[in-house]
Amino acid sequence: MKNVLELGWLRKHLTSINPRTIYLYSVVIGVLSGLGALAFNELLHAATEITMHGWARVVLPEPTGEASNLPIPDGPPRRWVLFFLPVVGGLISGLLVKTFAPEAEGTGTDGYIDAFHNKAGSMRRRVPWVKSLATLATLSSGGSAGKEGPIAQIGAGIGSALGRTLKVGARARRTMMVAGAAGGLGAIFRAPLGGALTAVEVLYKEDLETDALTPAILSSVTAYTVFCSVNGFDHVFSYVGESFHTPIRLLFYMVLGLVCSGAGFLYVNFLHGSKRVFFDRLPINKYLIPPLGGLLVGTIGLAYPQAMGQGFGYVQQLILGQPIDGIQATVGFLATLAVLKIVTTSFTISSGGSGGVFAPSLFIGALLGGCVGTLSQQYFPALVPDVAPFVVVGMGAFFAGVANAPIASLMMVCELTGAYELLPPPEFPEASDDRERDARELWSVGHHLPRSVDPSRRSLRERSRRDRSALAECPG
Repeated sequence: MKNVLELGWLRKHLTSINPRTIYLYSVVIGVLSGLGALAFNELLHAATEITMHGWARVVLPEPTGEASNLPIPDGPPRRWVLFFLPVVGGLISGLLVKTFAPEAEGTGTDGYIDAFHNKAGSMRRRVPWVKSLATLATLSSGGSAGKEGPIAQIGAGIGSALGRTLKVGARARRTMMVAGAAGGLGAIFRAPLGGALTAVEVLYKEDLETDALTPAILSSVTAYTVFCSVNGFDHVFSYVGESFHTPIRLLFYMVLGLVCSGAGFLYVNFLHGSKRVFFDRLPINKYLIPPLGGLLVGTIGLAYPQAMGQGFGYVQQLILGQPIDGIQATVGFLATLAVLKIVTTSFTISSGGSGGVFAPSLFIGALLGGCVGTLSQQYFPALVPDVAPFVVVGMGAFFAGVANAPIASLMMVCELTGAYELLPPPEFPEASDDRERDARELWSVGHHLPRSVDPSRRSLRERSRRDRSALAECPG
């Protein structure tokens, strides 16, 4: 009898909504998210080694912090394999998603946002598993996407599943879901603060989910520690460029902001327009649409293989001032590659492929920064002696728009590169990014993205009372 009473007392305190239990859950979620990120990352490396290194015989450059030091493949590259791989990846991804979990389709961030606002923080337990397998198929086959959005949804699924298991209230479950997303982002980006800020900032157009900020930080730091304990605590990118010490250079960064604004507007509208106007209207079986998108990506990859995959290795080459895959980084080549990256990412995601848009966004921003930096160096060599800072600032400016996270993008890019001395410059491109911000709501993929937190729901206790009906609709 005593043991039963003790268990009842323990369960009552663990399922009650108060800061102490939420913080405890956040650490647990961080551990689970870090382990999930580790497992996913290792599986992705193994699958990519088989498909790209073994079958296609392609040597993919890698960022300094993720170098695997694979041996050079035996024999010349098999371009025909590289052409067909995205088709196979699209077929596998489409079969998994459309058969078992249609909500796992797309970027992952949209599903996270939808579950937070419209489903009381609930995700089906199968979603993280289906999302993981579908994303592995997409990325290992050369699909133009990133692993960050799916990792966020996987982490969010872990938080949601734990909340449902403990039968906590809807508001607490939402908080735990945000903590899970933050843990996934903080681990895979090796950016604990940037991951936490991104998870709470993408939920609204002009606000932060401040109630979940501390749990998100706890989870993100924990997941980051778990992940980096195995893979090392180095930054993803190595940055050896100049620090910011010339205020007049801010004028060049403002020009970069305008360029990123226009390109971001094109990126968002082309991605969703290609789905709405082209892929959704095709009179073919829905299972054939992702392979068709892969076919289009493979066609572009025959001429520009750099436009396939995540592209982090090419970003590292650009930061270090090296040729991109052996090709000189001229303005024309960088601009062409940026446009093609927008196209291949749109074909991958809009056709139903599974992957994030953050990695392609960083790649596109780096290319645009390289364009503006190279032009500025040609005409003003005394003021712009180094292009590398423009590459990093371009990553932050472009990422800020498409991720709906202007604050998080500053910290995220600094943590990715270790270039904390470049923290002030990205603020100027973002300040000139108003045109792009009008398009950010499209990243919710059909779901309305609230402008800010409802003032009547800011109190954790009040929000818990208001969510009781949602809890009844989504039982554990």
